[in-house]
Amino acid sequence: MSNNVNAVQEIPALDATLKRIDDIANADVEMQDALSEQSTIIVVDTNILLEFLDVLQTFVSEIEQRGLPVVLIIPGVVIYELDSQKNRDGLSWFARRASTWLLRKVKERRSVKGQALEETCKASRNWKKREPGEELGMERTNDSLILDCCQYFFRQRRTFLCSRDKILAVEAESVGISTIFPRRGSFCSRDIAFTVFGQATAKTFSGHYPIYSNESKEPGAPATMPDDDGMDVDDDSAMAQVIRPSHALDLLHLQVIEYFSQLLLDLVSAVGHGEAQSFGVGGVGSRHTPSYARKHMTLWAASDCVEYLNSKKPCPRSNPRVEVFLMKPYEGRGARRGQDWSRRDWEVALKGLAVIGEQWEAGSAIRESIPAVQFHVSRIFSLPMRPTGL
Repeated sequence: MSNNVNAVQEIPALDATLKRIDDIANADVEMQDALSEQSTIIVVDTNILLEFLDVLQTFVSEIEQRGLPVVLIIPGVVIYELDSQKNRDGLSWFARRASTWLLRKVKERRSVKGQALEETCKASRNWKKREPGEELGMERTNDSLILDCCQYFFRQRRTFLCSRDKILAVEAESVGISTIFPRRGSFCSRDIAFTVFGQATAKTFSGHYPIYSNESKEPGAPATMPDDDGMDVDDDSAMAQVIRPSHALDLLHLQVIEYFSQLLLDLVSAVGHGEAQSFGVGGVGSRHTPSYARKHMTLWAASDCVEYLNSKKPCPRSNPRVEVFLMKPYEGRGARRGQDWSRRDWEVALKGLAVIGEQWEAGSAIRESIPAVQFHVSRIFSLPMRPTGL
């Protein structure tokens, strides 16, 4: 290790997805310039991305629908922390989901942004450069880098830290930065909105709903929104939650559908070299035209991706077929809930996904993600209360 206090941190190389996020953050001058003094900043800690990604996804969707000037900032060190979790049993699935979602959002250049190297309070103007006594990878040092990111944006804009780290939250509050500290059992988009916008606006944001996490165990009654925050929530309002599943297999299945559908789209983009982007433009084509070619790629479902990939390199069909397993419950012929698929069905469908990933050099993200989700499938099926669909 160099003794030069200005030396760049000796840090491991990022995986491909996270490296792209890091590269975009440092090259995206357009997004940096778009941050106005009116923008509200929410700096997000690693534990929030791992434990509450679904909540963040809902909140981001809702602020974008309303055109609210809020930007989520992902500190550079958080990108590296996510990378360190991508091969850990139990956490790998959540780290990979977070990485894939972050890449999609930072590419959109709307409401999620990575920290650029120079967005720091350090005299070096590079958050990766060591200062005396600092070593990247040490828990407290990483926390200090997250706090440094908060303080940089706090200089000019209203800034919040969203974290479950109590010590880090206290440190942030001590320098005047407000915090969003989730309650594990009920954290929701409305909680974030309440802290940022106040009660009147927060009432229109989504309340709590079950999500799959390492805490998910047996089926249970849907959780209710606590009232100890003083909010008067109208459950009959336009934003009232639809009935959502609470069974662990159903919740995991929804995450699998979202995640692998995005990876299949990414694979199509890599394999098609721009061809798929031209579909659905300038007419619907003849009745013999494949269904995927009649619509823009942004409207493709997993079934369209699988059909397109098979047209390039046929893949043996599994039973259940991958494209059927990746349909949301009741949205197509053969589609069903996660708990209605047997353990064998889960194993066969995931094997089918792995085969697709193995056929293409660009399918590494799919291949590498299969063990991450298999860990949780085995975990759920080993619970004392056996899920249905066996």
